[in-house]
Amino acid sequence: MNKYHWLPSIKVKGYRPFEETHFHFEPLQVIVGANGSGKSSLFEFLRFIHEACYREIPPEIVAGTIGQQIFHKLGQDKLWWCSEIIFEPIGSICHEGELLGPVGVPKMSSERIVTKPLKPDQTPYTFLDFANGQGSVSDPSDNLLKQKKWNLKKANQLGLGAMTDSTLTTLFNLREYIRGWRFYNSFHINIDKIKKSVPTSQEPVLQEDAGNLSSVLFNLMTEHSDLFDELKSVIKSAIPGFKDLNVKARGGPGEVIAFWQEKNIDMDLSLADLSDGTLRFIAWATLCIMPSPPTLICIDEPDQGVHPRTLPILAGLFEKASQRTQIMLATHSSYFLSQFELTNIAVMKKESGKSVYINVSNSQTLIDNLDDFGRDELEKMHQSDELEVLS
Repeated sequence: MNKYHWLPSIKVKGYRPFEETHFHFEPLQVIVGANGSGKSSLFEFLRFIHEACYREIPPEIVAGTIGQQIFHKLGQDKLWWCSEIIFEPIGSICHEGELLGPVGVPKMSSERIVTKPLKPDQTPYTFLDFANGQGSVSDPSDNLLKQKKWNLKKANQLGLGAMTDSTLTTLFNLREYIRGWRFYNSFHINIDKIKKSVPTSQEPVLQEDAGNLSSVLFNLMTEHSDLFDELKSVIKSAIPGFKDLNVKARGGPGEVIAFWQEKNIDMDLSLADLSDGTLRFIAWATLCIMPSPPTLICIDEPDQGVHPRTLPILAGLFEKASQRTQIMLATHSSYFLSQFELTNIAVMKKESGKSVYINVSNSQTLIDNLDDFGRDELEKMHQSDELEVLS
């Protein structure tokens, strides 16, 4: 059993291709599907919830989508979600919200956070209940079990995001959990930024563009030497010629950059001298090994730009990291996909203009097919689109 908080499911209605899509996730979830099937829209919606726990919902609803169609159907400017979060020691918590349009003046019409009953006759405990900006909050850690009335100042706010009362322990921790989500994309890795010296910081988290990679490596080297040694072993197994890695003070005051030692080369190479693919691999490996990972890691196409021989190693790193935090990966790579167990794979596809999400292990036809022809058949089935058809 996983001891960390994680997201086993979310249901989304009315957002982009999601007319009414129910997603079920594992601690390690690998998602495949054709372009336009909804993989990026899923990550985008999770980011929307994450951002709404920090700040007001912007006029375009999802930052950076000005001019794009947000709602599933024209004239039906409404989206709804219900996420289930395993939140020990309480158990399952459901966070439900409904947002009304139009784009330009979004409004949260309702929001609820309740426990998920284990039995039909159980009454859920309500932590937060809002309608049109008015409602109440409470927490079982409050010995008086008092409900506190709230009025949100603005209609485009999540109650969870606007909360400032740290005595509401469960709500406060839930918000911090969602704020800890991070979203990465191979195409958004800032190679130029990685190749420059950066300021150090205490317990840094890898930025979404990986621009502070040297800072994270410096923290590993100075504070977590065992993990730094593990990272170097991983790099050595993946990249021929690698000898050593260290981080030195360079640039301005308090700035560092990582250096690389390679066989048959007498001088140290800085990250500025390494290939883009090598830097991407180091970034993903560091993300998996760092001591305090994000509470949810979503990566769009981690296989892009790295050598195929490193993909089995990357898959193993993600699998190991999922013992400490939840990881969701979207990929088009058949070879990368074949490195994972069926229980960790899901397929997204379009049917009648809407996205459908299917956990591969629920398809008996597919399981029988793989039993007959072996696991190597998975790669061929993905390349031929048979995986989507049989799921």
